[in-house]
Amino acid sequence: MTKLEMYRAYARFVKRMLLLGGIYPMTKSSILYRQLPVLTLLTSFIMFFGVVRFCLYNFDNLSVFTKGLSLVGSFSLMIVKAFMFIIYRKQFYELHSTLELMYNEVLENTQFRPIVLSTINLFRYPAYMVYYLILGTMSLYIFAPVIIIGYEGIKGVEPKHYSLPFLTNFPWVDGTPGIIYQIQFLFETQCVWFIIFVTGGVDSSYGFYLFQMIGLLRAMSFECKNSLKSSSEFENTLYNCIKKQIGLLRCRDIIQQIYGPIVLDLMLTNAVVLCALIFQAFQTEMTVGKMLIFVIYGLLKTIQAFMYSWYGSIITSESEAFQRSVYCSKWYEYSENVMLMKNVLIVLTQKPIVLISCHFSHISLNIFIKIINTSMSYYFLLQTFDERNIMNQQVANS
Repeated sequence: MTKLEMYRAYARFVKRMLLLGGIYPMTKSSILYRQLPVLTLLTSFIMFFGVVRFCLYNFDNLSVFTKGLSLVGSFSLMIVKAFMFIIYRKQFYELHSTLELMYNEVLENTQFRPIVLSTINLFRYPAYMVYYLILGTMSLYIFAPVIIIGYEGIKGVEPKHYSLPFLTNFPWVDGTPGIIYQIQFLFETQCVWFIIFVTGGVDSSYGFYLFQMIGLLRAMSFECKNSLKSSSEFENTLYNCIKKQIGLLRCRDIIQQIYGPIVLDLMLTNAVVLCALIFQAFQTEMTVGKMLIFVIYGLLKTIQAFMYSWYGSIITSESEAFQRSVYCSKWYEYSENVMLMKNVLIVLTQKPIVLISCHFSHISLNIFIKIINTSMSYYFLLQTFDERNIMNQQVANS
């Protein structure tokens, strides 16, 4: 498979995820399709309510409390993702159409293809991994209660334990079989659809659009280094690069609008989720099913955090590389061309493209390091609380 075919497959994958999640940018769509993100938001709110009630109900039992805590973080992130794509639907369409037009224009030049497609594997593999890890995690959540109910039915265990896919506590569910339990089970099952395709679609589209921006910056750098022939040609090259740079700066602003709150929430929730998973792994009796959930879910959250932070670092590096390519392009040999000198000045005085999350933090690898450090700090704090609880129980029993 050629790099161009890989890119086409990657683009189709992202489009399919966004379509199935109901958030693909389209100028004309049905009323039902436009309501899918609203349904995602309502579903996530209901599930968030259920897992928060579960945590409050088991607040005194730290090992059980942390099981629900990891789901609280995940559903709160779902709420933010759905909300951002509802209120910024028009901006998302502008981002998609602008980058698609600019990138396809560059791809038409066969000289640029090896340059702009050279990093394709760094972006498509993490997107596929996130999708399959989400699919694996949700499959375990769905099939676990089904397997338990089937096993208890075969073995004749009484009373039977009618559990739900997620650790929730709703006032209308009392754990007995019946129409309410069946409706709740189906509701949580359809929630899995949104988790897979909204989460996977948002995460993969973030990487896809940054991949396109990085490819454009690499093409601009290559053009400045290799297309210098005459003063007028260099002037035209820089003029075209400045137009592309203006478009990229607008795309950066839209990405910060849409994905900035998502990254900020991810910083907080992923640290909590990883902390809860580590704590559960050392506190509960390990079975094959639990081990699979801990490993797959933990790997998913780690890759997710790394992907968002690393891509922010890459685009900043490529933006700086573009400015260096202009600076090293022997522009001083054409000092008599005043317009050319102005274009050089415009490029060199422009700050590199840096993604900022809600005017709070630069999106870079430092975010990933902070998430890991924070999760470990939270884990040791939970360990301290747990040890104190054990000591207090021993004193009370004695």
